[in-house]
Amino acid sequence: MSIQDFEKRPGVNRVEVRHGHAQAQVYSLKPPVMDERLRVLKAVADANISIDFLKLTEDGLSFIMSDADKAAVQDTLQNAGVKFSLLESVSVVMVHAVNMRDEEGLIANIVRQAITSGARVSHLGDMHDRLLLVAESHDAEKLAAQFRRTFPEVRP
Repeated sequence: MSIQDFEKRPGVNRVEVRHGHAQAQVYSLKPPVMDERLRVLKAVADANISIDFLKLTEDGLSFIMSDADKAAVQDTLQNAGVKFSLLESVSVVMVHAVNMRDEEGLIANIVRQAITSGARVSHLGDMHDRLLLVAESHDAEKLAAQFRRTFPEVRP
């Protein structure tokens, strides 16, 4: 066995799509906004709802959850008396690349390709070995195909 059998090459090496999510956007929280965010998050936690991609906005917050938790989130947010919207059918597209933060321009190139694809991407998050993009499900496969065309070394 050679070293190449154990190490992954630099650059994008895999694209993965995970379907089955919904996105909540809580907006127009009353001041003090931080206290209201805490109240909303406590209500979600008390309802035992698992959330991902928590993002703070100027006047609220947003997050994604499993489709299975969508009704519970809707009930929880209604009971909390906050303004919110739910976007159904979102997916997470994961672009895997070893040490991607150390490769100059790689994250920018991936995001540029996402924009070029025309997909509606609502959230981005990066880790040391992957970039996660939240997109509407009908755009997710189009987005993944764009990455596979741009980075030919990608495995499906």
